[in-house]
Amino acid sequence: MARVLAAQDGYDGVANGRFKGGHITRHYGRPESGVEAVQLEIAQRCYMDEASFEWDPAKAAPLQEVLRVLLQAALHA
Repeated sequence: MARVLAAQDGYDGVANGRFKGGHITRHYGRPESGVEAVQLEIAQRCYMDEASFEWDPAKAAPLQEVLRVLLQAALHA
């Protein structure tokens, strides 16, 4: 997944970095047992008009493609 983030230039990303919160990833993630956990935070400006809170298909389409590739990477890891 880190390689997918590094290979695209449309969005900022941090892989294996510090983040606020993270209870779910710390609680359920057990890398030593082969159970990985991922926290993904997406800014609203990436998929909607922030003034009207309306879904914006033109903004969302590039994000959907990155998410598709990220999920494929996770499933084949």
